[in-house]
Amino acid sequence: MLERISKWAHVSYVFNVKEENDGRPDPDGHRAFRRELARTGAPMTELVHERVLELRDGQGTAYRRVLVYAERQPAGTWVAWVEFVSANGDKVLQTDRETTQSSLNGIAYWATGLHRAYFEGALDRAYRRMADLGAGSAATSPASASGMVSFRVRSTDAHLPLRLMSTHTLVPGGRRQVREGGIVYVRAVEPALTDMPRIYEFLAHFRTETAAAVLASCLESELLETGAILEIRGTEVPIEGAAIRDALLAGTAIRPSPTKRHR
Repeated sequence: MLERISKWAHVSYVFNVKEENDGRPDPDGHRAFRRELARTGAPMTELVHERVLELRDGQGTAYRRVLVYAERQPAGTWVAWVEFVSANGDKVLQTDRETTQSSLNGIAYWATGLHRAYFEGALDRAYRRMADLGAGSAATSPASASGMVSFRVRSTDAHLPLRLMSTHTLVPGGRRQVREGGIVYVRAVEPALTDMPRIYEFLAHFRTETAAAVLASCLESELLETGAILEIRGTEVPIEGAAIRDALLAGTAIRPSPTKRHR
């Protein structure tokens, strides 16, 4: 069950997880975490808080969406980091680990109490982290994915983004877990003319080349023969697994292995 707690311009998400097979309460998600880790080999990542703020980084790029993600660690604690999505959705900055809490509820409580000054400092840290990674330093990655790439889908089919997110309702910041990666829904952009396709904006989230290949396969499966147009970082990409994978990896520090080819 997902409980949404709204206050002014931000939303916190608190996940109350229950054991599916015997109905016993599992408030901190211990058993759910073990099941998910055994099933996918990847920890669970949860969006616990989002906020709308007008911020700018060191280059003057405007950001409007702030997302706080949490991830369960094998020892049982939860770590959280902050991601900033630019106003036009084509850029994402990500901090390192910002806090460690004993439970997911603790992360949500921590995030709800953050003020603008904190996010201004976090954006500066995320900006400097991006510069360090670009310079090839050994900056520590957060618990989340190493790759975060924006992409767009143009389609006249209003049900296509629902299928892509495997949901019945589109919520900005909503996440679909795909093995050790995921897809985050950002927003829909209405076309200038009624007969033009609507633009749906997403973020692809992945740790490794293999995770990028799995995401690429998922996108190919969902978009193939739908008439949709896929753009990754502003460039149109064929609906074909290897092409999608390479386009995803091109937007990150992860480079495809010359010996691997994925479908």
